[in-house]
Amino acid sequence: MTGGSRLTSNLKIPYTLSFGRRKRLKIMLDPDGNVIAYAPMRTAIKEIDHFIELHSEWIEKQKKKLLSKTILKRSDDPKENRRKAEELKTWASAFLSEYEGKKPNRITIRVMSSRWGSCSSTGHISLNLYLADIDEHLREYVLIHELSHLYQMNHSSLFWNKVSEKCPDYMERRRALRRIMLPGKT
Repeated sequence: MTGGSRLTSNLKIPYTLSFGRRKRLKIMLDPDGNVIAYAPMRTAIKEIDHFIELHSEWIEKQKKKLLSKTILKRSDDPKENRRKAEELKTWASAFLSEYEGKKPNRITIRVMSSRWGSCSSTGHISLNLYLADIDEHLREYVLIHELSHLYQMNHSSLFWNKVSEKCPDYMERRRALRRIMLPGKT
């Protein structure tokens, strides 16, 4: 149940209120930086306003983080998505032909809302279609990351050592990747 758009009483922070079956108040920001408050049924507006104002510094910090991110555009054009998928498969094949190490059993390209890639225990690597929209050196890091899972199916120090063998500047690339937001991710 939505309580609509509101302003907090003292600091006049705009927010959208949503009541629901929950135990605690929760606030988050949508990709545009708008505050959304999720509240248990029958929570007093005064209490919700106070909670939001109490977290105003956190809200501002999160808004600044959002502003520093690049948000990729959602692609709903099937023809364009097929073109991107083919481009990525061609790129991955060329990369793997030069790569020395374990190779995946299969690579698929699909749209993922919260990750750039994944690797299954059977050696199947999935890459996010939106990798086609980012710089090649970041795309390369994602593939190296997933290929390293063929050796270690976790994020232990052994795994990161494997990543650093092929990508010594992986930490820098990882930070750059975190500044890019996938469509649909909040």
